[in-house]
Amino acid sequence: MSNTMTLSARYLQKIGFDREVQHTHADLQELLIRHIQSIPFGNIAPFLHQTVSLDIEDIAAKLLDQGREGYCHEQNILTKTVLLELGFEAFNLLGRVYYQNMHLHAPPRTHLVTMVKLDQQLYLFDPGFGGMTPTGVLAIDQVNQIQQTPFESFRLIDVKDAGVAPSALSEMKLMLQAYVKETWINIYAFNPEQIAVDADINLANWYVSTSPKSLFTNHLIVSSIQAGQRKSLSNQVLSEHAPTGTRKHPLESEVELKAALENIFQLNTADIDMAALLEKLSTK
Repeated sequence: MSNTMTLSARYLQKIGFDREVQHTHADLQELLIRHIQSIPFGNIAPFLHQTVSLDIEDIAAKLLDQGREGYCHEQNILTKTVLLELGFEAFNLLGRVYYQNMHLHAPPRTHLVTMVKLDQQLYLFDPGFGGMTPTGVLAIDQVNQIQQTPFESFRLIDVKDAGVAPSALSEMKLMLQAYVKETWINIYAFNPEQIAVDADINLANWYVSTSPKSLFTNHLIVSSIQAGQRKSLSNQVLSEHAPTGTRKHPLESEVELKAALENIFQLNTADIDMAALLEKLSTK
C-alpha cells in the first residue's frame, strides 16, 4: 500500500469500503462495523514494554500498513482523524471505565472514544473497547432507550442511575451499558461536553502504556470480530463468543499463540517478539 495515498484512502482500502462515503447514518454505521472487523484491538506493545506513539502517521503505519493491533488511543485518534478528513464533524472524549469493577473512587479518565455530529445529532462511534466495544453507532440523546447493534443491545443512562458510588463518578454524565446474560452491565462513563485535548490524551496514553498498575502492562488482550463472532485472547486463553455460548481454549505453546494471532486475529506477527511474549505470559 502506498503511503502517497491520503490517510482516508488508506483507511477505506484497509476496511474494504470501496465506494464514496456519504454523510449518512448508514455509512457511519458501515464504517464502524468494517473497522472492527478489519483492525484488531490489542495491547501487545505495552504488554512488552514498548513505546506507543500517538503520532497519526505512526498510528496509520501500524494499523493500516503493518497489519498490527491497537488499543483505544490509537484506534480512536485514527478514527477521528479519518472522519474529519472525510468531512464529518468529529472529536475525541476521555471516559472512565467501570467494566467488571465496582469502584468507590473515580478511576482515571483513560478510555478514548470518538464522537460524531451528524444532522445535528451526536453519536458515539467507538471501535476501541476490545471485547465489549459497541458494534453500532449510538445516539447520545436516546438516554434510557435500548439501542440495538449487530451484536449486543446497548443503552446510555444517567450516571446517577448506574449503581456506582457518586464518589466514583467525578464529572461524568452518561454511562454506557451493555445487555449481557440478561443483565445490564456498566461499561464506561463520559461527559459529552468535555472534548479531549492532546495533552490529556497523551497523559492517559502514558499511564495505560507504562504504569505498573495498568491493565495493559500486566495482561495481554487481543480481540476482533470474525465470522459473526466476538473473538478474544486474554493472556493465553482464547475465547469465541457466539449467541449459542462461549468456547474457551488455552494456548500453551508459542506455535499455538502465533497461529491464533495470525489466523484468528489476522495480525502480522513479523515484528512481534513471540518468545518474549510467551515468556511474560508464563508468569501470569
